[in-house]
Amino acid sequence: MNYTKLGNFEAICLIVVLFINHLVLNLPQMILENSANASILNSIYILALSLIFVLLVIKLLKNFIGLDIIDISEYLGGKFLKILIGILCIIYLIIESSFLVKMFSKNLFLAYFNNYPISFIIFMFLFVVVVANLMGRKSIIKVNTIIVPIALFSILFTFIFVADLLRVELSLPILANGVKTIFITGASNIFAFNGLFFLFFISPLLNKKEDMSKVAFSSTLICGIFLLLSIIALVFAFSDIYSVIRISPLYFIIINSKLTSFLERPEIIFIFIWALALMSFISVAVMFVLNIFKKLTNMKKVENLAVTVCMIIFVISLLINNVFTLEKIANAFYKYASLILIFVIFTLILIGANIKKKRLDKKQITTNRE
Repeated sequence: MNYTKLGNFEAICLIVVLFINHLVLNLPQMILENSANASILNSIYILALSLIFVLLVIKLLKNFIGLDIIDISEYLGGKFLKILIGILCIIYLIIESSFLVKMFSKNLFLAYFNNYPISFIIFMFLFVVVVANLMGRKSIIKVNTIIVPIALFSILFTFIFVADLLRVELSLPILANGVKTIFITGASNIFAFNGLFFLFFISPLLNKKEDMSKVAFSSTLICGIFLLLSIIALVFAFSDIYSVIRISPLYFIIINSKLTSFLERPEIIFIFIWALALMSFISVAVMFVLNIFKKLTNMKKVENLAVTVCMIIFVISLLINNVFTLEKIANAFYKYASLILIFVIFTLILIGANIKKKRLDKKQITTNRE
């Protein structure tokens, strides 16, 4: 793909931005619902699993430096597999963006803007995304590199101001429903690291291809640390951790922290920052959608299709009106689509491509000897 080349920090921000949006919206709640008080141990466990997964991916990508998952799919299965994987990636990014913008807009509607239709709020987000993509990739990447650190700092800030509420006894029983919940069924919580989707696309983009492992491990550690901090804050500070459901776990932390003693309605500042993070992610997602489409069709200029992609996101986001149905479907998609596409399909493609390469190399060696 003909992207602007990335430095390591820019690449890390591309991977982390999706994680930030889920962390702000509902990720901690999903982990808590799955693992209850054992969520702390489970978060450490899935971080370890993610690091092992990243190590495997980096090893498998060594034979395909400078190629992304679309290129590798074509190498393995020709144009058919290339188009199939490309379409799956486009669908994944569009639906992911649709659910995120709808859920965030729904939260804004419930908390502040109930005099405005949700469709108007969604439209305003997507209008910014269209403008960003018309301005070009370089602008999107640079803005994302600014917004991601600010968003991470804002999240860290919320944890600092809830530190005085932490009580270890609230985490008991630490094993909750048992070891099985943590290490067997809880292994599926690795979906929390779905920002690794972009890991399969950044190899051709890096200025220094050899830094791929640094980018992958750094971004995974950042996501893991912030996930663990959010779980610790919720489990150790609040006796009824399931009461955080309706708007956002981090929103719940802010309005129940010491920040309210220093600022009047401090949550508005954080929501503004998180809204910027949402627009940044959707801009990145649309950028990747356009470039995947360009790769599949060999179109020379695809930037103007940003309007069409955002119209599709807008329509999909309006399909589900019921809040509870939206949350249920969005969470199911977030979890199972991530597990299947990122951790199963992409991995199998890499394994298959490596097996094919070894066979071809072996055949070539045999031919040369003859």
